[in-house]
Amino acid sequence: MVQIDESPNREALLRRYTLVFAGVAVLLALLPTLIAFLIAPPNSLYLGHQTNVDDHMVYAAWMRQAMEGRFLFDNRFTTDAQPGLTVHLYFLLLGWIAKVVGLTWAVTLARAGLSFLFVWLLGRWLASSSVSVFAAKAGMTLATLGGGIGFLCFTYFGKEIFDKGNPVVGLTGGWLPVDVWQPEVFVFPSMLTNSLFMVSLCLIVVVLRAIIDARSSSKPVLGGALALAALMNIHSYDVLLLALVAVGFLVSSLAAKRFGAAWVGRAGLIALGAVPSALWFVYVLSQDKVFQARAATLTYSPNLQQVTAGLLPLMLLAVVGTALNKDEKRGKAGAGLVALFVVALHLWANGADPGKAFMGPAQFGIVFAVACGIATFLAGDDDFKNLLWSWALVGLVAPYFPALFQRKLAMGLAVPWALLAAIEAGRVLEGMERSSRNLLSALGLLVCSLSSLLWLQRELWFVQTNVASTTLHSVFYSDDVAKIIRVLNEQKGRTVVIAPPGVPSKPDERGRFGTPILPDLNSILSGQTGVYTVSGHWSETPRYQERLRDVSMIFSARVPLTERRRLIQQYQVNYAVVPTFAGQPDSPFGSFDELGQVVEHGTSWNLVKL
Repeated sequence: MVQIDESPNREALLRRYTLVFAGVAVLLALLPTLIAFLIAPPNSLYLGHQTNVDDHMVYAAWMRQAMEGRFLFDNRFTTDAQPGLTVHLYFLLLGWIAKVVGLTWAVTLARAGLSFLFVWLLGRWLASSSVSVFAAKAGMTLATLGGGIGFLCFTYFGKEIFDKGNPVVGLTGGWLPVDVWQPEVFVFPSMLTNSLFMVSLCLIVVVLRAIIDARSSSKPVLGGALALAALMNIHSYDVLLLALVAVGFLVSSLAAKRFGAAWVGRAGLIALGAVPSALWFVYVLSQDKVFQARAATLTYSPNLQQVTAGLLPLMLLAVVGTALNKDEKRGKAGAGLVALFVVALHLWANGADPGKAFMGPAQFGIVFAVACGIATFLAGDDDFKNLLWSWALVGLVAPYFPALFQRKLAMGLAVPWALLAAIEAGRVLEGMERSSRNLLSALGLLVCSLSSLLWLQRELWFVQTNVASTTLHSVFYSDDVAKIIRVLNEQKGRTVVIAPPGVPSKPDERGRFGTPILPDLNSILSGQTGVYTVSGHWSETPRYQERLRDVSMIFSARVPLTERRRLIQQYQVNYAVVPTFAGQPDSPFGSFDELGQVVEHGTSWNLVKL
C-alpha cells in the first residue's frame, strides 16, 4: 500500500506554502493589468485584456446581456435571426457582478480570485495525496509556472518561428511550440489572459479529485456532479477531455486491481452531472442556426510536434525521474514506453499541416488505445499517480479527437506532466544532499518557468506599446470611443452598428507590430454595449469573410453611394462609427454626409446615425 507522508507539521507547511505561492502567482498575473490602469491615458478606455481581445468581447457581450436582466443570451456579432437560447452560468454571474463594478473590474477580479482558487485547490489535492512535502511544493510550482522550450524561440505574434535559423525549427517544422501562444494548455498564461480558462481548470481539479475520493466515500459525488454540470455549461469541450481521461483511468485501475463496483457506480453518478447541460446544448444546437455555424468553425489542433516541444522539459523530468525511481518495479520499462510513445508521435507528426486534421477516427482509436495501455502498464497502488499518468498520456492525444474545435481539448495538459515531473524527479532529488537538491531544483524550476516569464514580459510589452495580440486591437481606446460607447449604451431595443475593419501597423524587423493604424472597433462595440455588429468576430459571425467584405464596401470611397446605401439597408444598420478623415481627398473611406447625421463628434471618430 502507498504510505502517506506523515512528517510533523506536513499539513501546516503545505497550507502555508499554498497560500503564499498562490498570492505571489496572482500578483504576477495581475501585474500587466495593474500597470495598464496606472499608465492609461486620461479619459481613455481600458478593457483589461491584451491577448485575444476579440474573444473577450464575446464574453463581455454575454455579460452585458446579464447586466440587462437577461438569462438567455444571443449572439451580438451577427445580424442573422436567432432564437436567443444560450445559457452561460459563468458569464451570467460575472454580468451581475459587472453591474456593480463594471465589465473590466468584474473580469479582472474574477481572474485574480480564480487563479488563487486554482492554486489552493491543487495544493489541497496534493496535501491529501501520498507525495512528500518537497514533491507537493514542487508540483504546485511546476504545475502553475511550468512550460516547454518555447523560450528558445519566443515571439510576440503569430504561430511560426520568426528566426528560421533557430534550432527549434528542426524540432517543430518551423512552428512555435504551444507554450508560446496557446494559453489554455498552461496555468500561468491562463492566469495572465483568461478567467474562463481558470474557472475551467478549477472545475477540472474538483471533478478529478471527486472521482478519486469517491473510491472510499459517497460524499464527493454531489460536489463532483455539480462541478461537472457547471463545466459542461461553461466549457463543454473539457467534459469530453475528462471522459477520455476517465476511460484511461478506469482501464489502469482494472489492471492495478484497484477496481471496485461501488467506486465505478459513484463515478457514474458524478458523470450524470453533465447530462442536463448536455441536453440543453443539443437542443440549442438543433434550434439555433447561428449557433450551428459557430459550432462548425474549423479549429484544428497544432502540429503535435508543437505540443511535445511545449511540454518537453516537464516530460523529460517525468520520464527520467520514473526511470531512476528504484521503488518502482516497472519504472525503467514504463519510462521507456512513455519515451517511445512520445518520440513516435513526434516523428509521425513531422510535416503535418496544423491547418488540417492529423488523425482520422481509426488512427485516433489506435493511438488512444496505446496511451491507455501504457497508463495501464504504469499503474500501481497509488490512485493519484495512476490518474496523472492517464491524464498526461491520454491528454497528449485528446486534442486530435476527430471533431471540431480540437484545440480546446488540450486544456490544462501541462498540469499532469508538471505534477509527474515533480513527483518522479522529486524522489530522485530527495535522496541527494540538501544543497545539491536545492540547486538542481531551482535550476529545473527556472528552465521550466522561462516561457511563463516571457508571457509576462509580452503582456507588459503589449501594454507599453498599446497593441493587442490580434494586431488589430489596441490596449487603450481614445476618449472618442468611450463617448460613443456611452451613447450606444443609452439606445433602447435592437441596434446595429458598423465600424471599418482594422488596419494593423507594419511589423518591424523582429516581426513585432505596433499600435494599429486603425483599430477594429466592431467586436469592441458589441462587447461593451451589447449592440449587434455585421462582422464582429471571425468565429461568432456566420460567413465572416463575406460580411467583412460587405462592411468594407460600405466604408469604401470606391463603391457607389447607391450600393453602400443598399448594403446598409440589407443589414438594417442604425449607426456607423466613422473615422473623422472619411470623405477627405486621398482617404480610402467614403463620406457619410449623404448617408446619415453625426450625433457624436470626436477628434478621431464620429458616430453617424444612418
